[in-house]
Amino acid sequence: MTPVRIASADTHDLRRLVLRDGHPDVDLAWAGDDDATTIHLGVRDGADLVAVSTWLRSSDDEVQLRGMATDPSVRGSGVGRLLLDAGLDRARRDGATLVWANARVTALDFYTAAGFEVEGPVFATAETGLPHRRIMFRIAVPPTH
Repeated sequence: MTPVRIASADTHDLRRLVLRDGHPDVDLAWAGDDDATTIHLGVRDGADLVAVSTWLRSSDDEVQLRGMATDPSVRGSGVGRLLLDAGLDRARRDGATLVWANARVTALDFYTAAGFEVEGPVFATAETGLPHRRIMFRIAVPPTH
């Protein structure tokens, strides 16, 4: 399985299943999804999309990770980490020095194992009401000679 670019609409089924608890009446097209600098990545298992993520340019040197979702049937298989690493590599190649996200508290171990740092207090998002924390991944900038 290899991460590939996907269309924003391709993220909707997993966003609904994983991030919105399957609710049919939620808006899955989010602000920034169709911006020219936004990239959506996915991992397929055969024809099935089993993981998705969205990477929004929030400033010249920052990227926001949003909407990361892995199908429950493949959790723990390394697919999520494969997708996360692909997005971080892409952010690095695009010149970002910081990737940040609002992560569910239940996913913090996944992100800290990948090198993210947890910052700030717990907060609930308006969309889900679930507890989140801000996470940061600082990308090392190679020295110039």
